[in-house]
Amino acid sequence: MEYTQQELMNFFNATDDVFFSADRITFRLTKISNACKALFGYEPDELLGDLELWFNLAHPEDRHLAVHSHEQLLRGEQIKSRYRIIRKDGAIRWVEKKVIPVLNDNGEVIQVDGMVRDITESKIAEEKLRENEARYRRIVETSQEGIWTIDEHNKTNFVNKKICELLGYTPEEMLGRSLFDFFDDEERISAATRMDNRRMGVKENIDIRYKTKSGENLWTNISANPIFDDTGRYKGSLAMITDISKRKKDEEALKISEANLRTLFNNTDSSYVLFNSDLKIVSFNNLAQQYSIAQNNKKLEVNRSVKDYFTEKRWPFIQEILDKVKNEGSAEYELSFISNGAAKWHHVRWLTVKNDDQENWGFILANKDITEAKTAALERERITTDLIQHNKDLEQFTYIISHNLRSPVANILGLAELLNARTTSAAEKDMVFEMVASAVRNLDTIIRDLNHILQVREPMNEKKEMVLFKDVVESIETTILNSAIKENVLIDCDFAEIESMYTIRSYLYSIFYNLLSNSIKFRKPGIPARISIKSHRYLLNDRLELRFKDNGKGIDLAKNTANLFGLYKRFDTSTEGKGMGLFMVKTQVEALGGTIHIESQPDEGTEFIVQFGLQAPIH
Repeated sequence: MEYTQQELMNFFNATDDVFFSADRITFRLTKISNACKALFGYEPDELLGDLELWFNLAHPEDRHLAVHSHEQLLRGEQIKSRYRIIRKDGAIRWVEKKVIPVLNDNGEVIQVDGMVRDITESKIAEEKLRENEARYRRIVETSQEGIWTIDEHNKTNFVNKKICELLGYTPEEMLGRSLFDFFDDEERISAATRMDNRRMGVKENIDIRYKTKSGENLWTNISANPIFDDTGRYKGSLAMITDISKRKKDEEALKISEANLRTLFNNTDSSYVLFNSDLKIVSFNNLAQQYSIAQNNKKLEVNRSVKDYFTEKRWPFIQEILDKVKNEGSAEYELSFISNGAAKWHHVRWLTVKNDDQENWGFILANKDITEAKTAALERERITTDLIQHNKDLEQFTYIISHNLRSPVANILGLAELLNARTTSAAEKDMVFEMVASAVRNLDTIIRDLNHILQVREPMNEKKEMVLFKDVVESIETTILNSAIKENVLIDCDFAEIESMYTIRSYLYSIFYNLLSNSIKFRKPGIPARISIKSHRYLLNDRLELRFKDNGKGIDLAKNTANLFGLYKRFDTSTEGKGMGLFMVKTQVEALGGTIHIESQPDEGTEFIVQFGLQAPIH
């Protein structure tokens, strides 16, 4: 028997748990395993010899848990308790103690055996788990999202406070109920399909509609995930549910608003194209599509770049406009072009789109056909201009009659009186007849000039056409070839910016011819004539400018501006002429609706600047 007890003690001493035996009356230790040193920090002899030390191991706050109930032990009941101890070095550990009464053959307690095990690590883990569970529950219960789990039979087994609030139920009213009880008939059908998908492991994030306790619809967004156990068996589903009722109402309101705007968008007399900040098309109305097809032979497409719809020549202007819009918020201009042989006018406006933080979100291009209004305005302007010009013409014609015709008529009348005089000899009469003939010829020249001027100012019946400037210059060079070669004339042309205009060819030819002839005629002696012609287009007001510049004698404008374009006005008598060229240039420029002015200084050459309104696209 003694040998057996020694073997047991050897076994107990080999384990980490502390085994002990105690007197049934005093509870004084009679045996204790060597593991007490590791657990309590005391040697076995220290604990066997000091009963008070054994009881003082328990933490003061937990001693009531360490004291055994004699009544329970005497009844032969086992006792199990958990409490803290204070080691010899002052460290606190958690232990679990089991006490078993040992009975004799008569059923009497003869001793008490027990075991003490260190459970500190498991207790810490347990506390952490408890804390985590408490934290997660707080998170779940205070979450702004509804959390709902169901079992494999689609029965509710957990709901948090938020989902109960959303649906208007208490947790008790929802637990155990089928998921399908919270849908209407339409939604219930699609829900059944979704639950079948869940069993196959399908995750979903979708918008669905629930029916609340009060019978109202509740729109939500759910993120649902299937739940499987370790063996891969389906055990239910977890859903995170967000109330999107306001979003749905806003979306519905937005749809109605968009429908209204789209109706207005497509029933306005202006075309609209919306671009994002990267200049990609976002949207456009039907009229914009019609304009694009008619003008560019291109369809508008979402996500296409705005640059795809403009020519290389036009694109620099569009870039300037966009820079202006970014800085100033808007820009506008008028655009003219020829469509099916008729002139068309459009009013174009660019606007920037900004958010509340004044960040650029994109641009709007608005385009309105103003042909009818523009034509009417141009007609009114033409009539007004014609009336003013007619008054000027009448005044000038009166001046011409009174000054240019009066002299030869007066000469003829005076010579006629001489012929009628009795004192006039035959020789004198012959001389008078020659002078009369000369006066009549001068009068005929003046009448012919007046007739030519009147023909130019008559309504223009000649058909307008697209006229290339280089063709006009080449034709004139052919005409004046001998003179140009003889005088070593160089004509330099730059029509890169705009190369043509929609006009009357004969008038444009005459303007070019007279200005070029004028530069050749009044060149500096001994210096080769250099003439440059340059075209420029002012896109914002859609006007064409032609500049004729030479290195000739120049004109003293301070003295001659008032009579510069007058009939029979000459400022340099060193060359032949009668002062008709510049008068005809101004007359024909104005007949085409243009203007002309001059910049010049003596000995520094002359520059004529001619401007026209454009009525056709660039080619």
